[in-house]
Amino acid sequence: MKTKVTIIISLIFGFLAGIIFTAITINLSAKPMLVKEFKSPYDFDKTVQVMIDRINNKEGWHVTNVIDQNKAVSENGGFPIGNFKIIKYCHGRFSAEMLKTDDRKMMGVMMPKSFAVYQKSDGQVYVSTMNGAVIGKLFGGVEERIIEESSLEIEDIMRFINLKFTLF
Repeated sequence: MKTKVTIIISLIFGFLAGIIFTAITINLSAKPMLVKEFKSPYDFDKTVQVMIDRINNKEGWHVTNVIDQNKAVSENGGFPIGNFKIIKYCHGRFSAEMLKTDDRKMMGVMMPKSFAVYQKSDGQVYVSTMNGAVIGKLFGGVEERIIEESSLEIEDIMRFINLKFTLF
């Protein structure tokens, strides 16, 4: 009888320890897995312009908007955050393919895609974006294929910053 109780307590403890370990692992790895940050070889303005040009020059891709986040924040009750722009961009075929069925229309919340370009206090310029490889895996199926295809094209467009989406 004592052996059965010990086994049950061990199983419960092991199960709880597994849940705690999983939660800690997810908490520590979610940010670096979901958002990728890259140093730019250029100053702030040149980085923004190079990105806009490269996106617009790739067949099917176009910049839909460039948001001056510093200006938007400052004009709406915030304080200056320094050089910070968000480049919104899209691809007509990928967008249409993603949104053509009712069960995928909710994916529009992540569209258009975006890059954040910002300058940190050390003067270095960075570019960040969502990690297409991980995001695709989270959804699976057709969504994964579309996200993966578009991510490969984005990698090509952004080679100047050595952008590479990875699972880890």
